[in-house]
Amino acid sequence: MKKVFALLVILVLAFSAFSVTITMTAGAVGTELETLYKQIDMFMQENPDITVQVMPMPNSSTDRHDLYVTYLASGVPDPDVLMLDVIWPAEFAPFLVDLTDDYNYFELDEFFPGTVDSNTVDGRLVSVPWFTDAGILYYRKDLLQKYGYDVPKTWDELFNIAKDISAKEGINGFVWQGARYEGLTCDVMEFVHSFGGEIIESGDVVVDDPRYFDKNVAAIAFMKKLVDDGVTPKGVTTYMEEEARRVFQNGDAVFMRNWPYAWSLANAPDSPVAGKVGITVLPKGPEPDGRNSATLGGWNLGINRNSSKAEIEAAKKLIKFLTSHEQQVFKAVHAGQTPTRISAYNDPRTLEANDFYAEILDVFLSAEPRPISPIYNEISYEIQVAVHSVLTGQAQPKAAVESLAKNLKSLVY
Repeated sequence: MKKVFALLVILVLAFSAFSVTITMTAGAVGTELETLYKQIDMFMQENPDITVQVMPMPNSSTDRHDLYVTYLASGVPDPDVLMLDVIWPAEFAPFLVDLTDDYNYFELDEFFPGTVDSNTVDGRLVSVPWFTDAGILYYRKDLLQKYGYDVPKTWDELFNIAKDISAKEGINGFVWQGARYEGLTCDVMEFVHSFGGEIIESGDVVVDDPRYFDKNVAAIAFMKKLVDDGVTPKGVTTYMEEEARRVFQNGDAVFMRNWPYAWSLANAPDSPVAGKVGITVLPKGPEPDGRNSATLGGWNLGINRNSSKAEIEAAKKLIKFLTSHEQQVFKAVHAGQTPTRISAYNDPRTLEANDFYAEILDVFLSAEPRPISPIYNEISYEIQVAVHSVLTGQAQPKAAVESLAKNLKSLVY
């Protein structure tokens, strides 16, 4: 018996010597975290020598960004795997492992080229695309049919339809992300671009350029009008993605701007609006320059440069697993998050769970990026502050745009 026990101890010690524990940050929007836990369990069954500990992060990407700054600047090895917003690679590149030599290992030729480009900084691959996103319009197709309306193609049409139906039904007209955080910047860029405006172009601040100034003012004034006229609830200034989703999913709004993840939740068996929801591209602004615009979103996976060699190798295995065809399909089916692998995007299982993908493929392929800059977070902060001050009645649109131009120029130049 003593010999057997000694042998077991030796085996345990030997296994421990070759095992490694890594940590990974994760969000909890919709069923994202629940789905990830299932994926991690599958990964650890396939890789019994690797233990993965998940570090849940705030849903606010702004708050998450600030935590990352603290972690990475302090030089600590945890977390090992970081879930990175699509606009962060340029800023965090100096703190991330260079994955350029692992391009083929991650099979990145199988991904949408744009998602790979967004993870490449000065020729270095610093993170791997996990899922992509684009803003879309959700609507209550039963209510539009009830009152004889077609799906709105312009913002003015949405305004009028939402105002009419919301008054008759006693619900909100249009909900979106109006809290002072990164989600507001995403919404602002969609309004601005759809009105033919621009904030930063080729690295230059153009928010007050004569070509764009009036269009930018008009876009922000329209956002304010939505709130002032009661089409959008005043509480939208506190809404992030989940707050907007809950209002819409509870049957308390006609329209919603959100990301694709909300589709599977809105149509879940226990959802009050299951089977009553339609999706389409976000509306156009006024002629002659109005166009449809969706902000490019999505999240990537990078590795902390301060992690040990063993942790880095384990992290690469985890990222390869999570971005594989099967796992991207699993994520699309269970979390409603759009694949970055072309094969997963076209998988019948993905399309069965998210049949709208085929309808708005062009939205994903032509989504517009936010300003690309190593100081993007500071730029986004100024956009948030300027527009939020308008939404809360502290500033007028024209003055806010003028102030935004001044503040951005002091940052960029």
